[in-house]
Amino acid sequence: MKIKRLILAGLAYVLAGVSVSSADTLRVKAKRDPGLGWKLEETRTVESLNRFKPKRIKTNAFGSRMDCRQKKTGFFHAVEKDGRWWLVDPEGYLNINVSVVSVNMGSGPSQKKAFPRAFGSEKKWANKTVELLRENGFNGTGAWSDDEQLREAKNRINYCVNWKFMSTFARGRTKLGSGHVDYPADCIPVFDPDWESFCERHAKMKVAGFKDDPCLVGHFFDNELPLKPGMIERFLELPKGDAGYLAARNFMESRKGKGAAIGDLKAAERDAFDDLVMEKYMGTIARAIRKVDPNHMLLGPRLYSRNASMGTIGKYVDAFAYNLYGKWSPAWKAADLAESIGKPLLVTEFYAKGMDVDGLSNESGAGWCVPTQEDRGLFYQNFALDLLESKVCIGWHWFRYQDNDPGNTKVDASNLNANKGIVNNDYEPYEPLLTKMKELNTQVYALIDYFDRQ
Repeated sequence: MKIKRLILAGLAYVLAGVSVSSADTLRVKAKRDPGLGWKLEETRTVESLNRFKPKRIKTNAFGSRMDCRQKKTGFFHAVEKDGRWWLVDPEGYLNINVSVVSVNMGSGPSQKKAFPRAFGSEKKWANKTVELLRENGFNGTGAWSDDEQLREAKNRINYCVNWKFMSTFARGRTKLGSGHVDYPADCIPVFDPDWESFCERHAKMKVAGFKDDPCLVGHFFDNELPLKPGMIERFLELPKGDAGYLAARNFMESRKGKGAAIGDLKAAERDAFDDLVMEKYMGTIARAIRKVDPNHMLLGPRLYSRNASMGTIGKYVDAFAYNLYGKWSPAWKAADLAESIGKPLLVTEFYAKGMDVDGLSNESGAGWCVPTQEDRGLFYQNFALDLLESKVCIGWHWFRYQDNDPGNTKVDASNLNANKGIVNNDYEPYEPLLTKMKELNTQVYALIDYFDRQ
């Protein structure tokens, strides 16, 4: 595929040594869990790039570079140009979406106590928060943000919305998991006879009112659904009267005859059932959204880990939203994802937690642990440089705006006590982190030009 050739061409330069010599390579201490020992991770930074010279490229209100223009459509869309994937903004200028997730007014006790002192009103919070993001080179917000307030802010910012199709439809059948909801037997109820009509109603009620907003980048369907390969085995664990069980049983018997067992299915037949589930999920939502909003990008269900039927996903998204954890340097993972989907990548979660914040043990959440706030910024630069160099990534969303409030016990287990924010629970910015973020964010387009010249 063309994408694969582009990826290999771009990543060849990584192996050729974009970083400084090995004797001078920066290494940051990191670990996956607070209880583990430190390991040294090789880390590239803007400063370490050989012969890179920072420069300012003029940008517009969408955060797009104004020296490159494509066809103007009035809405964001993706395009491949000269071997690289880009967003194109509503005015036709090339864009990389650099955002923060969960930009909202905190609901924990410490956060509620600090809010009046820090802002005094929701309107002031929205204005100051947008100002903070723009000052540090961010041009958007990700999932779970206070979009209603932020849309009214001065100098408003781009955004994406998670409509939670499946988690809303399955409410009452799910339970709170770690970072997402858990479904019975890890099966989403796409064979429920009410699924299609629900999606159409949900889209009309939730999505239709956003169809003309140029600042909306696109629609997320859900978050971190259980879509690992081998779904037919899990569907056959459902109660025998469940629509999902009956669909799996009928599928198996249609291929192997009445009384067939799961062991009778070949690998290709198991994959075909995975495709059927994904088609029922992705296709139904995509059609429902397109009926009420033909304008904005479809970004999919913010998946993570290993997923089935990547080609089927690619049929129904304009870019693939993926929460990318477990990689210090993600270039090869980004390449694999883009290749398997056939569309550009949007990284919708990643972060590192500093061990230097009193009261936060960092035991929850999937991000890396590092010693300090500056180290968090070094991780950010290394991660983003890999994504820019891959040529397949149209943006990234840092998780998240504010730290977890340890006093908030109503959240899921992944959000209890960790330093994830660009601000603390008193709404005070982490300046060492933001300094490093700004250093890279304000050079995104210059860095792309640098990598593309190599």
